[in-house]
Amino acid sequence: MKYQIISAKPGEKLDVLPLLKYPQDFHGSTQVDHLVKFGDSFTGLIGKSKADLPKDGVIILEHDVNEAKKLMDKINDLAQQIIADSTKYDDQGFCREYFELARVGYRMLDKYPPVGIPISLERAGLVTTRLALNLDKDAVIDNEVAVVTKRTHLIGEPETNLSVTVQWRDREKLKTIDGQEILLSDFVNPASGSSGLALVVAAKELGVKPIQINHRSISCTRQGVIFVRKALQEWGISSTFYSVGECDELNEMYYLTGGRAVADAGHVLRHFLPKWYIM
Repeated sequence: MKYQIISAKPGEKLDVLPLLKYPQDFHGSTQVDHLVKFGDSFTGLIGKSKADLPKDGVIILEHDVNEAKKLMDKINDLAQQIIADSTKYDDQGFCREYFELARVGYRMLDKYPPVGIPISLERAGLVTTRLALNLDKDAVIDNEVAVVTKRTHLIGEPETNLSVTVQWRDREKLKTIDGQEILLSDFVNPASGSSGLALVVAAKELGVKPIQINHRSISCTRQGVIFVRKALQEWGISSTFYSVGECDELNEMYYLTGGRAVADAGHVLRHFLPKWYIM
């Protein structure tokens, strides 16, 4: 797949603030290590997909488990309420219900044990990694590799173009994933897949490449799974996808839509970050 990566000079950071189309929506530091510009690489994912999911290494529980389907229906109901009334993002009681559904969903996936060094894409990935591993929300995970990724839009580019910033928390820890299987847990994984692919692209710049990425999620998109698997194969990386449910439709902002919406899961789950977390 096509992309352009801009990296900070050694010992420095890259200031992306002047490049951001919507700086008010960029949560966290604008001083980053890499900017991965994907351009229009993901535009083909917009809309409804009628493609067939790969069978090898792809498990979607709601296809065969009625309780999983019911859970995804409940999440969609909550998401539709949030879409209709964005103040619910700040209603911790409402968001707690969403969080607890995610917990139940991850326990449904326990039939397929999680494998790999846990990679958490901040912010929400810190929450979902702990849910996926059935740990306390404030647990410290010794081998966890935390990476700050932010999907964003740049000045002068169409809304459908995507870029992702990458900031390393610990470069030495990052080296531990080289040649290893990694566990990438997120509420939706993948939607477009841009954040996970940006992680891989940026790690490659440092000479680090996992051998396999095991995705573990509450939801994913059909087109995202197909796209991400193909991109990873091009880079010599294997992949698996374990998800409670799936969505076959993405809107022009790359959010899940139709009967399997999740709203902005990361914004909901920010209420349940580990107490030790510092943005």
